[in-house]
Amino acid sequence: MDKPFASAHERPAAALRAGRVHAAVLLLTAPFLLASGWFPRPVVMLALAALAIPFALRLTTEGRLSRPTPLNLPLAILAIVCAPLSLAAGPALRAIAWPHVATLLWSLALFFAVVNWPRERSERWRQRGVAWGSPTRLYLALGAVTAVVGLLGMRSVDKLFYLPQTGQLAGRLGWGDGLPTNEIAGALTLFVPFAATLTLGCLLRGRRRTLLALAALTSLLLVTLVLTQSRTALIASGLGTLVAYVLTLRPDRKWIVVGLLALLVAALLVGLSPLRDWFIFAGANSWQSVIGPRLAIWSQAIDGVRDHPLWGMGFGAFGALSRLVYPLIPPVDAAPIEDAHNLYLQTALDFGLVGGALLIALLAIAFVAAARLVRARPARTLSRAWAAGLIGALAAHALYSLTDAVALGTLAGVPFWFLLGLIMRPDRPKVSEAAPARWPMVAGVGGVALLYALAAWLALPVNSAGELAANALLDPRSESVEAGRAALALADGNCRAEYYKGLAHHAAGDQTERAAAWARLFGCSADYIAYVAVLAPDDADLARQAIAAQPGSADGYFWLASLVAQANAHPSAPDEAIALYRLGLNFAPSDGRRWLALAQLLRGRDDTAALEAFLQACRHGDPGANGCLGAGQLAEARGDPSAAIGYYRLSNWPGALDRADALERQLAGEE
Repeated sequence: MDKPFASAHERPAAALRAGRVHAAVLLLTAPFLLASGWFPRPVVMLALAALAIPFALRLTTEGRLSRPTPLNLPLAILAIVCAPLSLAAGPALRAIAWPHVATLLWSLALFFAVVNWPRERSERWRQRGVAWGSPTRLYLALGAVTAVVGLLGMRSVDKLFYLPQTGQLAGRLGWGDGLPTNEIAGALTLFVPFAATLTLGCLLRGRRRTLLALAALTSLLLVTLVLTQSRTALIASGLGTLVAYVLTLRPDRKWIVVGLLALLVAALLVGLSPLRDWFIFAGANSWQSVIGPRLAIWSQAIDGVRDHPLWGMGFGAFGALSRLVYPLIPPVDAAPIEDAHNLYLQTALDFGLVGGALLIALLAIAFVAAARLVRARPARTLSRAWAAGLIGALAAHALYSLTDAVALGTLAGVPFWFLLGLIMRPDRPKVSEAAPARWPMVAGVGGVALLYALAAWLALPVNSAGELAANALLDPRSESVEAGRAALALADGNCRAEYYKGLAHHAAGDQTERAAAWARLFGCSADYIAYVAVLAPDDADLARQAIAAQPGSADGYFWLASLVAQANAHPSAPDEAIALYRLGLNFAPSDGRRWLALAQLLRGRDDTAALEAFLQACRHGDPGANGCLGAGQLAEARGDPSAAIGYYRLSNWPGALDRADALERQLAGEE
């Protein structure tokens, strides 16, 4: 009788063969899939097909594609549904998605290679837990490579300090301005807590040679992380390392309380010192300059997720599309951004709400698995340090991803999948659990699927119209008019799809049809008025239609006010613009930029009102550091140096602070 699968005593050898084949396939396909833009499409397709070889080998020898883990199903959905669906978009979106899909599929294959790597056969390694298994050593080596590449290739930035040599090194390597520092920092969050906690574990166990090697690696990682000057990554890595240290040492509760109090005191001392402004503002002149760009990008991303909930805006397309579809300034003046500066939003933009939910599920499952790894190991051991380092690295990356993103399908995102593979390897002690009842799970999944199907039916017109308009905007050679006509059919009876219909006509240069579509849009939604104002800044009739249709929206008043103030066609134009700004600020009283615009119009006409408007701008982000400065200059011109000093002191701009110092010296009679 034929034996289709390996017997119990043959399985270790079969697993070792499959693991070696998997590693070889990954090594051979890496150049073609991680740098797919350098190779012809058929070659990349062959490399993608080669990724299936280890799974086929494992199926024939072990009777399964992979060892079972809780992540297998969500990753299968990501690979089999989400990734191919992103290639089903139009040609312009497909061209952007292609390299991201290739990198993502290679990364998923890496995850399964780590998960299926054979268990350590040496009793010496088993006694050390899994801290020094081959995958762990490879992961640490990947961290060293990431740190060296980042150190040599990062672009030069000027936030906390300025070191021009970093940018010069990137130029000498032929990498242009250099690699993005935020992506390097995001990747390093996956290594710093892990390496630092393993260093602690070796210190506790007295392993000197290993301790020296890990201390050197941790130092290299930290130096590179500091040079990126990513404040979020520094904070996240610090918190992740702290969590991992606490889990490793498992101190008494009283020491935890003492530590928390010490951290609180340290935070208060830093908050009251100049270090706070140095770290938070990092060379920026105002709070608006610090948080304003992030808030604006997140607003664009939320709009993108709302309009494209089914399959997203296109894998990796948000950076290129945001300035065209959701413009904050004229698209010709806006540089493409790299991502949504939030991994959860970015994943939803790449794959739709299903992709975002999958990412959250992946992280939740990984955290639970890592917590079980920690609980199963005794405190103050190297094995526990290994497990605690994994959960610390995952926590650091999850925190970092709240304000920035190392997007899935990017080269810097590869270590994320390696880390998940380490967590889900079945070398950990098994936890006995009663089998859960299946019917509640089936009912829950069925209910969610039904709700999603209903939502998909409602969202399909807007999602499809957005895809057609995006292809028209990204590819000038596309038939924009035809895309607009297709969007017209989708827009019948659907309000928000009218925006994309107008975008398609905008790309075709048909201003009449564009205005008609957007006028219909204003009749049912105020969500897009700010974007239309950027795309049609000179259309006064359309601005007035926006105000008439949506009198409770500030954006229409600001649009028309800016247009009237710039035109200055008649003597009463400034007064009309002032009135419009005031009407808009009734609905958006925290808009610092509009308070500043109003103050500049009022200056010389009504200085008392201008001073109040400058102060409102100062209190609401101080855009461009001009609100506090303008208030101080106006007070100084009115002969009130004491008030001017107070207003200047509200600014974070060195020029305003220097002026306050000069006035104080004058009042003291020193000048």
